[in-house]
Amino acid sequence: MMNDKIYFGWDIGGANTKLAICNSKCEVIEFYFEVIPIWKSTKPLEDFFHFVLNKFPSANCLHLITFTAESCDNFSSRSAGINYLINLCEKNLSGKIKYYSNSNLYIDFYQADKFPEQLYSTNWMLTLNYIKRLNNINLIIDIGSTTTDFIYKGMNLGTNIDDFSRLKNKTLLYQGVVRTPLAMLADKVSYNNQDLPIIKEVYATTGDVFCILDDIDFSKLPYVGSDNLPFSKDNSNRRILRSFGLDENYEDRSLVISISKQLKQIILDNILGYISHICKTIKSDLVISSIGEGRKLIQEVCYEKKIKYEDLMKSNLMIDGEHLNNVDQLSHFTSFLVILNYFEKNNE
Repeated sequence: MMNDKIYFGWDIGGANTKLAICNSKCEVIEFYFEVIPIWKSTKPLEDFFHFVLNKFPSANCLHLITFTAESCDNFSSRSAGINYLINLCEKNLSGKIKYYSNSNLYIDFYQADKFPEQLYSTNWMLTLNYIKRLNNINLIIDIGSTTTDFIYKGMNLGTNIDDFSRLKNKTLLYQGVVRTPLAMLADKVSYNNQDLPIIKEVYATTGDVFCILDDIDFSKLPYVGSDNLPFSKDNSNRRILRSFGLDENYEDRSLVISISKQLKQIILDNILGYISHICKTIKSDLVISSIGEGRKLIQEVCYEKKIKYEDLMKSNLMIDGEHLNNVDQLSHFTSFLVILNYFEKNNE
């Protein structure tokens, strides 16, 4: 295998980097996921590059890369972010490197360096290309740690070319299932007929809500909470109580459950509002699927509202279950799509 061509699909985001590795038949060999806050340091990303390459020392490598990390505020602009990141890739990755652009082309360093705006937040565009091949599904919701993308069949790329446009068009919701602070969701909740204001600090996040309610299994994910401690029932309970001016020794355990259920409902209502907006554009009957860490929430919404839902894994994916090593592939989907799309465009 080491002499075969190996394809590396990198989805480099601001908070997380996801990687799919495929062989020359587009069969998945491995998935990797690392929490790497680019705004703090890019050194962990360099270390991740080296760790992966050391596992394939003799491989004929082709790296296919999509970015969203350019929006991190340690960069003076998105162009500066792209230029920094592509130089980092060129310095640390061995083999051939191609960057996925908003024209659905894979471009080299010199083109990327000259036209960095072509690389702004392109990972969702891979899902837009993918949905065209699906017969039944016409809306894919990618609900990740930080944002929720709404990608529907027939979606106009030109009018959704950047985050500003997508925010206006309600195809991008800056609400995720791990990193969104509670105070960004609501000003208050209620308990025993009393309003409870949420402290405007980043004491707890949506990950704590879904940890308390068992909606996300954090035992398989390397995330940490706002206090840099892992997601566990005890840690999440303490962080949520702190958001209301309470300590972890507060005895009424039902309070945190009530708070979490109310905040979860706010999250689901926000998602439903965006789905309703998109329904006005989609002319055929709505059939939804979902990817990302929070995709089961979309299944829950569809079930409750009697919206047709189809599991994406039942579609014709080129993923062999024997190669997954118990990794949640639909949380890493765009890192696979950047490879699959390349295969289809180049008849590999």
